[in-house]
Amino acid sequence: MRFPIRTKLILAICLPLLPVYLVVLGIDYHAGQEQAIAQMKNHLTEATARLAGEIDKELAVASQTVLNAAALMTQFPVQEQSQLDALLRSNVRDTPGVYGAAVAFEPRAFQPHQERSARYVYRSATAAALTVTDITYDYTRWDWYLLPKLLDQVAWTDPYYDEGAGNVLMCTCSAPFYRNEMFQGVVTVDISLDHLRERLRQVDIREGYRLIVSRTGTFVSHPNESLIMGESIFSLGQWHQSPELVALGHEMTAGRKGVRRLLEVESGEPVWVVFVPIPSVGWSVAAVIPDAEVMADVYAELNLRAGLLLAGLAAIVALILLVAAWITRPITRLAAAAQELARGNLEVRLPAMQSRDEIGEFAATFNKMVHDLQGTIDQRLCETAAREALERELQVARQIQTSLMPMTRPPFPDRTEFTLEAFTEPAKIMAGDFFDFWFVDRDVLALVVADVSGKGVPAAMFMAVARTILRSFSSPTQTPAQVLTIADRIMAAENDEQMFVTVFHAHYHVKTGELMFANGGHNPPYLVRKDGVVTSTGSSTGPIVGVWGDAEFEDRRIRLDPGSTLIAFTDGVTEAQNAQGELFGEARLEQLLSAIHGEPVDEIRRRILDEVNEYRESKDQDDVTFLALRRSESDL
Repeated sequence: MRFPIRTKLILAICLPLLPVYLVVLGIDYHAGQEQAIAQMKNHLTEATARLAGEIDKELAVASQTVLNAAALMTQFPVQEQSQLDALLRSNVRDTPGVYGAAVAFEPRAFQPHQERSARYVYRSATAAALTVTDITYDYTRWDWYLLPKLLDQVAWTDPYYDEGAGNVLMCTCSAPFYRNEMFQGVVTVDISLDHLRERLRQVDIREGYRLIVSRTGTFVSHPNESLIMGESIFSLGQWHQSPELVALGHEMTAGRKGVRRLLEVESGEPVWVVFVPIPSVGWSVAAVIPDAEVMADVYAELNLRAGLLLAGLAAIVALILLVAAWITRPITRLAAAAQELARGNLEVRLPAMQSRDEIGEFAATFNKMVHDLQGTIDQRLCETAAREALERELQVARQIQTSLMPMTRPPFPDRTEFTLEAFTEPAKIMAGDFFDFWFVDRDVLALVVADVSGKGVPAAMFMAVARTILRSFSSPTQTPAQVLTIADRIMAAENDEQMFVTVFHAHYHVKTGELMFANGGHNPPYLVRKDGVVTSTGSSTGPIVGVWGDAEFEDRRIRLDPGSTLIAFTDGVTEAQNAQGELFGEARLEQLLSAIHGEPVDEIRRRILDEVNEYRESKDQDDVTFLALRRSESDL
């Protein structure tokens, strides 16, 4: 495309202004984004916490109603059905949010000639009248009867459909009552899920919505009614292959509160999720709002600022045009040669200029510059561009790989049953080693330490695939050996390069200290006792992962006593070489672990890394990865 010199002058002046404008807009955007996100987090967290508190208060009142009724039944045994009906009517009528209430006796406990006896009072369809009925089905097998009986305390059930009595979706709070210290039955109140969903619909969060999940992750309330009681947050995450949604489910069912940004599984759009627990029943309520809605005001403000900046730029261009009309008159004589040069013809030469001013000097200097650069400019531009592109790609890839591994220090700060520390030091920009840890449920911590064959980018890519597979298929129902079997089958299916990975995968029960693990061709970890004695966990329980596709693995179990530490590592530790080619070795590592066994796990990590780096001749040997898990002595 042909540009007049006047246009080039405009571009020469205006183009440097554009980065400045873009930087200003970028600063405004990031500042507005941070402010919008902070306001959204504060508002939604406060509103959701208030809603959760109101629901929790309502459920707590229901729980207290049940406890009061159970105490009354224990202290003043009821013998007449009319008295039961009066008590139940009072419980339903006087307790906000309660749909129904029941008293269910042990077989022959109310009347010796009756096998079972249970009365139920619930609100009619208009909620203006109460209906009294007998429960005719065998209620002694239902959770609302069995849980308080077995636990000897008040208990909430998961949501269920009460067919035969209330005939609605509900959850039940039950409490046992006694006579002469003998169990006589339970007193219950029911909360209708329709009532809770109506509470959520009354809360406006613009384009977002609210939902509730039970202690097992089942949807109690959701805008998509087909999901209610039919899907859980975990099954939805697995179906849509969304580890972020599964991880969110673990946090919600663990009773935590927080804010997470993830992709909506159905629309694929980014959303913000604010979640708060409902302690009374172990549920969690969440508010979901699209990221576009959060940023709407920011975009509007950004458009206004961009318009003002463009208006200023237009004024500058008008001024430049006036000045350029005077400056560029002599330059028009060079247009023909400049057009050839613009087409990439480096053989072109500017005509000799009669003037001794800057234009003449420009012509002579330009001709010499074209001659000097003609032989090298293409090669240098190509080399520079290729090198810079490769360096940028490698740095981005390294950042992506680092983000795949847990980076929070310390991890799980709210868990006092253990302390955990891990690190990876790559031999090159990209690493083949990796570690990972996450909770598969509230009390079971999954651990992974792995080493991919080779180094650099191929090993890093294979590492990302291996980590994703291990994370995706790890669950409370899958043992470590079963997870490795699945990973071996999937990775071997399209492994034309015959790469493989050695994996130590374990499930650690934080309450009991039991460690169930499978070792796919990896260095056996060490168990360091509180007194400093170091023992190996034994040889591998299976072959390397990702090659054969039909490999079999075995689960083993050990127990970490309070104060004991599990040390898992890759061969970059034991196979580090000094200038004489001698390996660091397992004996040296065992001696070091025994010497520093009483140090905190982060100090153990630092000491091992310092010892290995000091021992090896060159840092460009192999990736070094290390993980330490210590059971807290408070478990004693």
